[in-house]
Amino acid sequence: MASRLPIVVGILAIVGGIAWFALRGTSDTPGPAQGSGTLTTTGSGSGKAAIFAPEGPALTGSGSAQAGPVNAFDPIAPALPALLDAAAPPEKLTHRDVFAAQARDNDWAAAQEDELEDRLRTLKLTTAVSAVDCRTDQCELTLAGSSDTVEAAIAKLESGLSKQAKSLLLGRPERSDDKLTLRVYTIYER
Repeated sequence: MASRLPIVVGILAIVGGIAWFALRGTSDTPGPAQGSGTLTTTGSGSGKAAIFAPEGPALTGSGSAQAGPVNAFDPIAPALPALLDAAAPPEKLTHRDVFAAQARDNDWAAAQEDELEDRLRTLKLTTAVSAVDCRTDQCELTLAGSSDTVEAAIAKLESGLSKQAKSLLLGRPERSDDKLTLRVYTIYER
């Protein structure tokens, strides 16, 4: 019996650990069940946040996605239901669609566009970047030119904007003849 005692204790410890892990989420944060498709954060300043993944697409053929509750403090949250009800299925949405749905904060966007254009002149990228458009917390830079020009511009943007932007996101490249067009999204923490 003494030789089986460590095995029994080990099994009980494993079962207890699994039970604790499974039940700890239900006691910490009251809120929707997992998989409900919502994002909730605790407002007490505790630094805890719970993110629940959205449910997969419905197989009923309904044709439109059901948008769950949205966070009122998210700049694109009010536009998400309209964006999800658009013609494209949710799995076909690109970051360009999300960017287009974001409202424009005129004060911040104008100042950020001016700052970006100054930075592009410093980096000598004014010929590679054909357009700059800012919204609430991100900007879209449109790069156009040969593959080599766009590749060099991306490298300069990564090093030149790393201190200002929280992250850079590359869009889907579009090619026509020898010209490549690529949208780069600079995302800022506001």
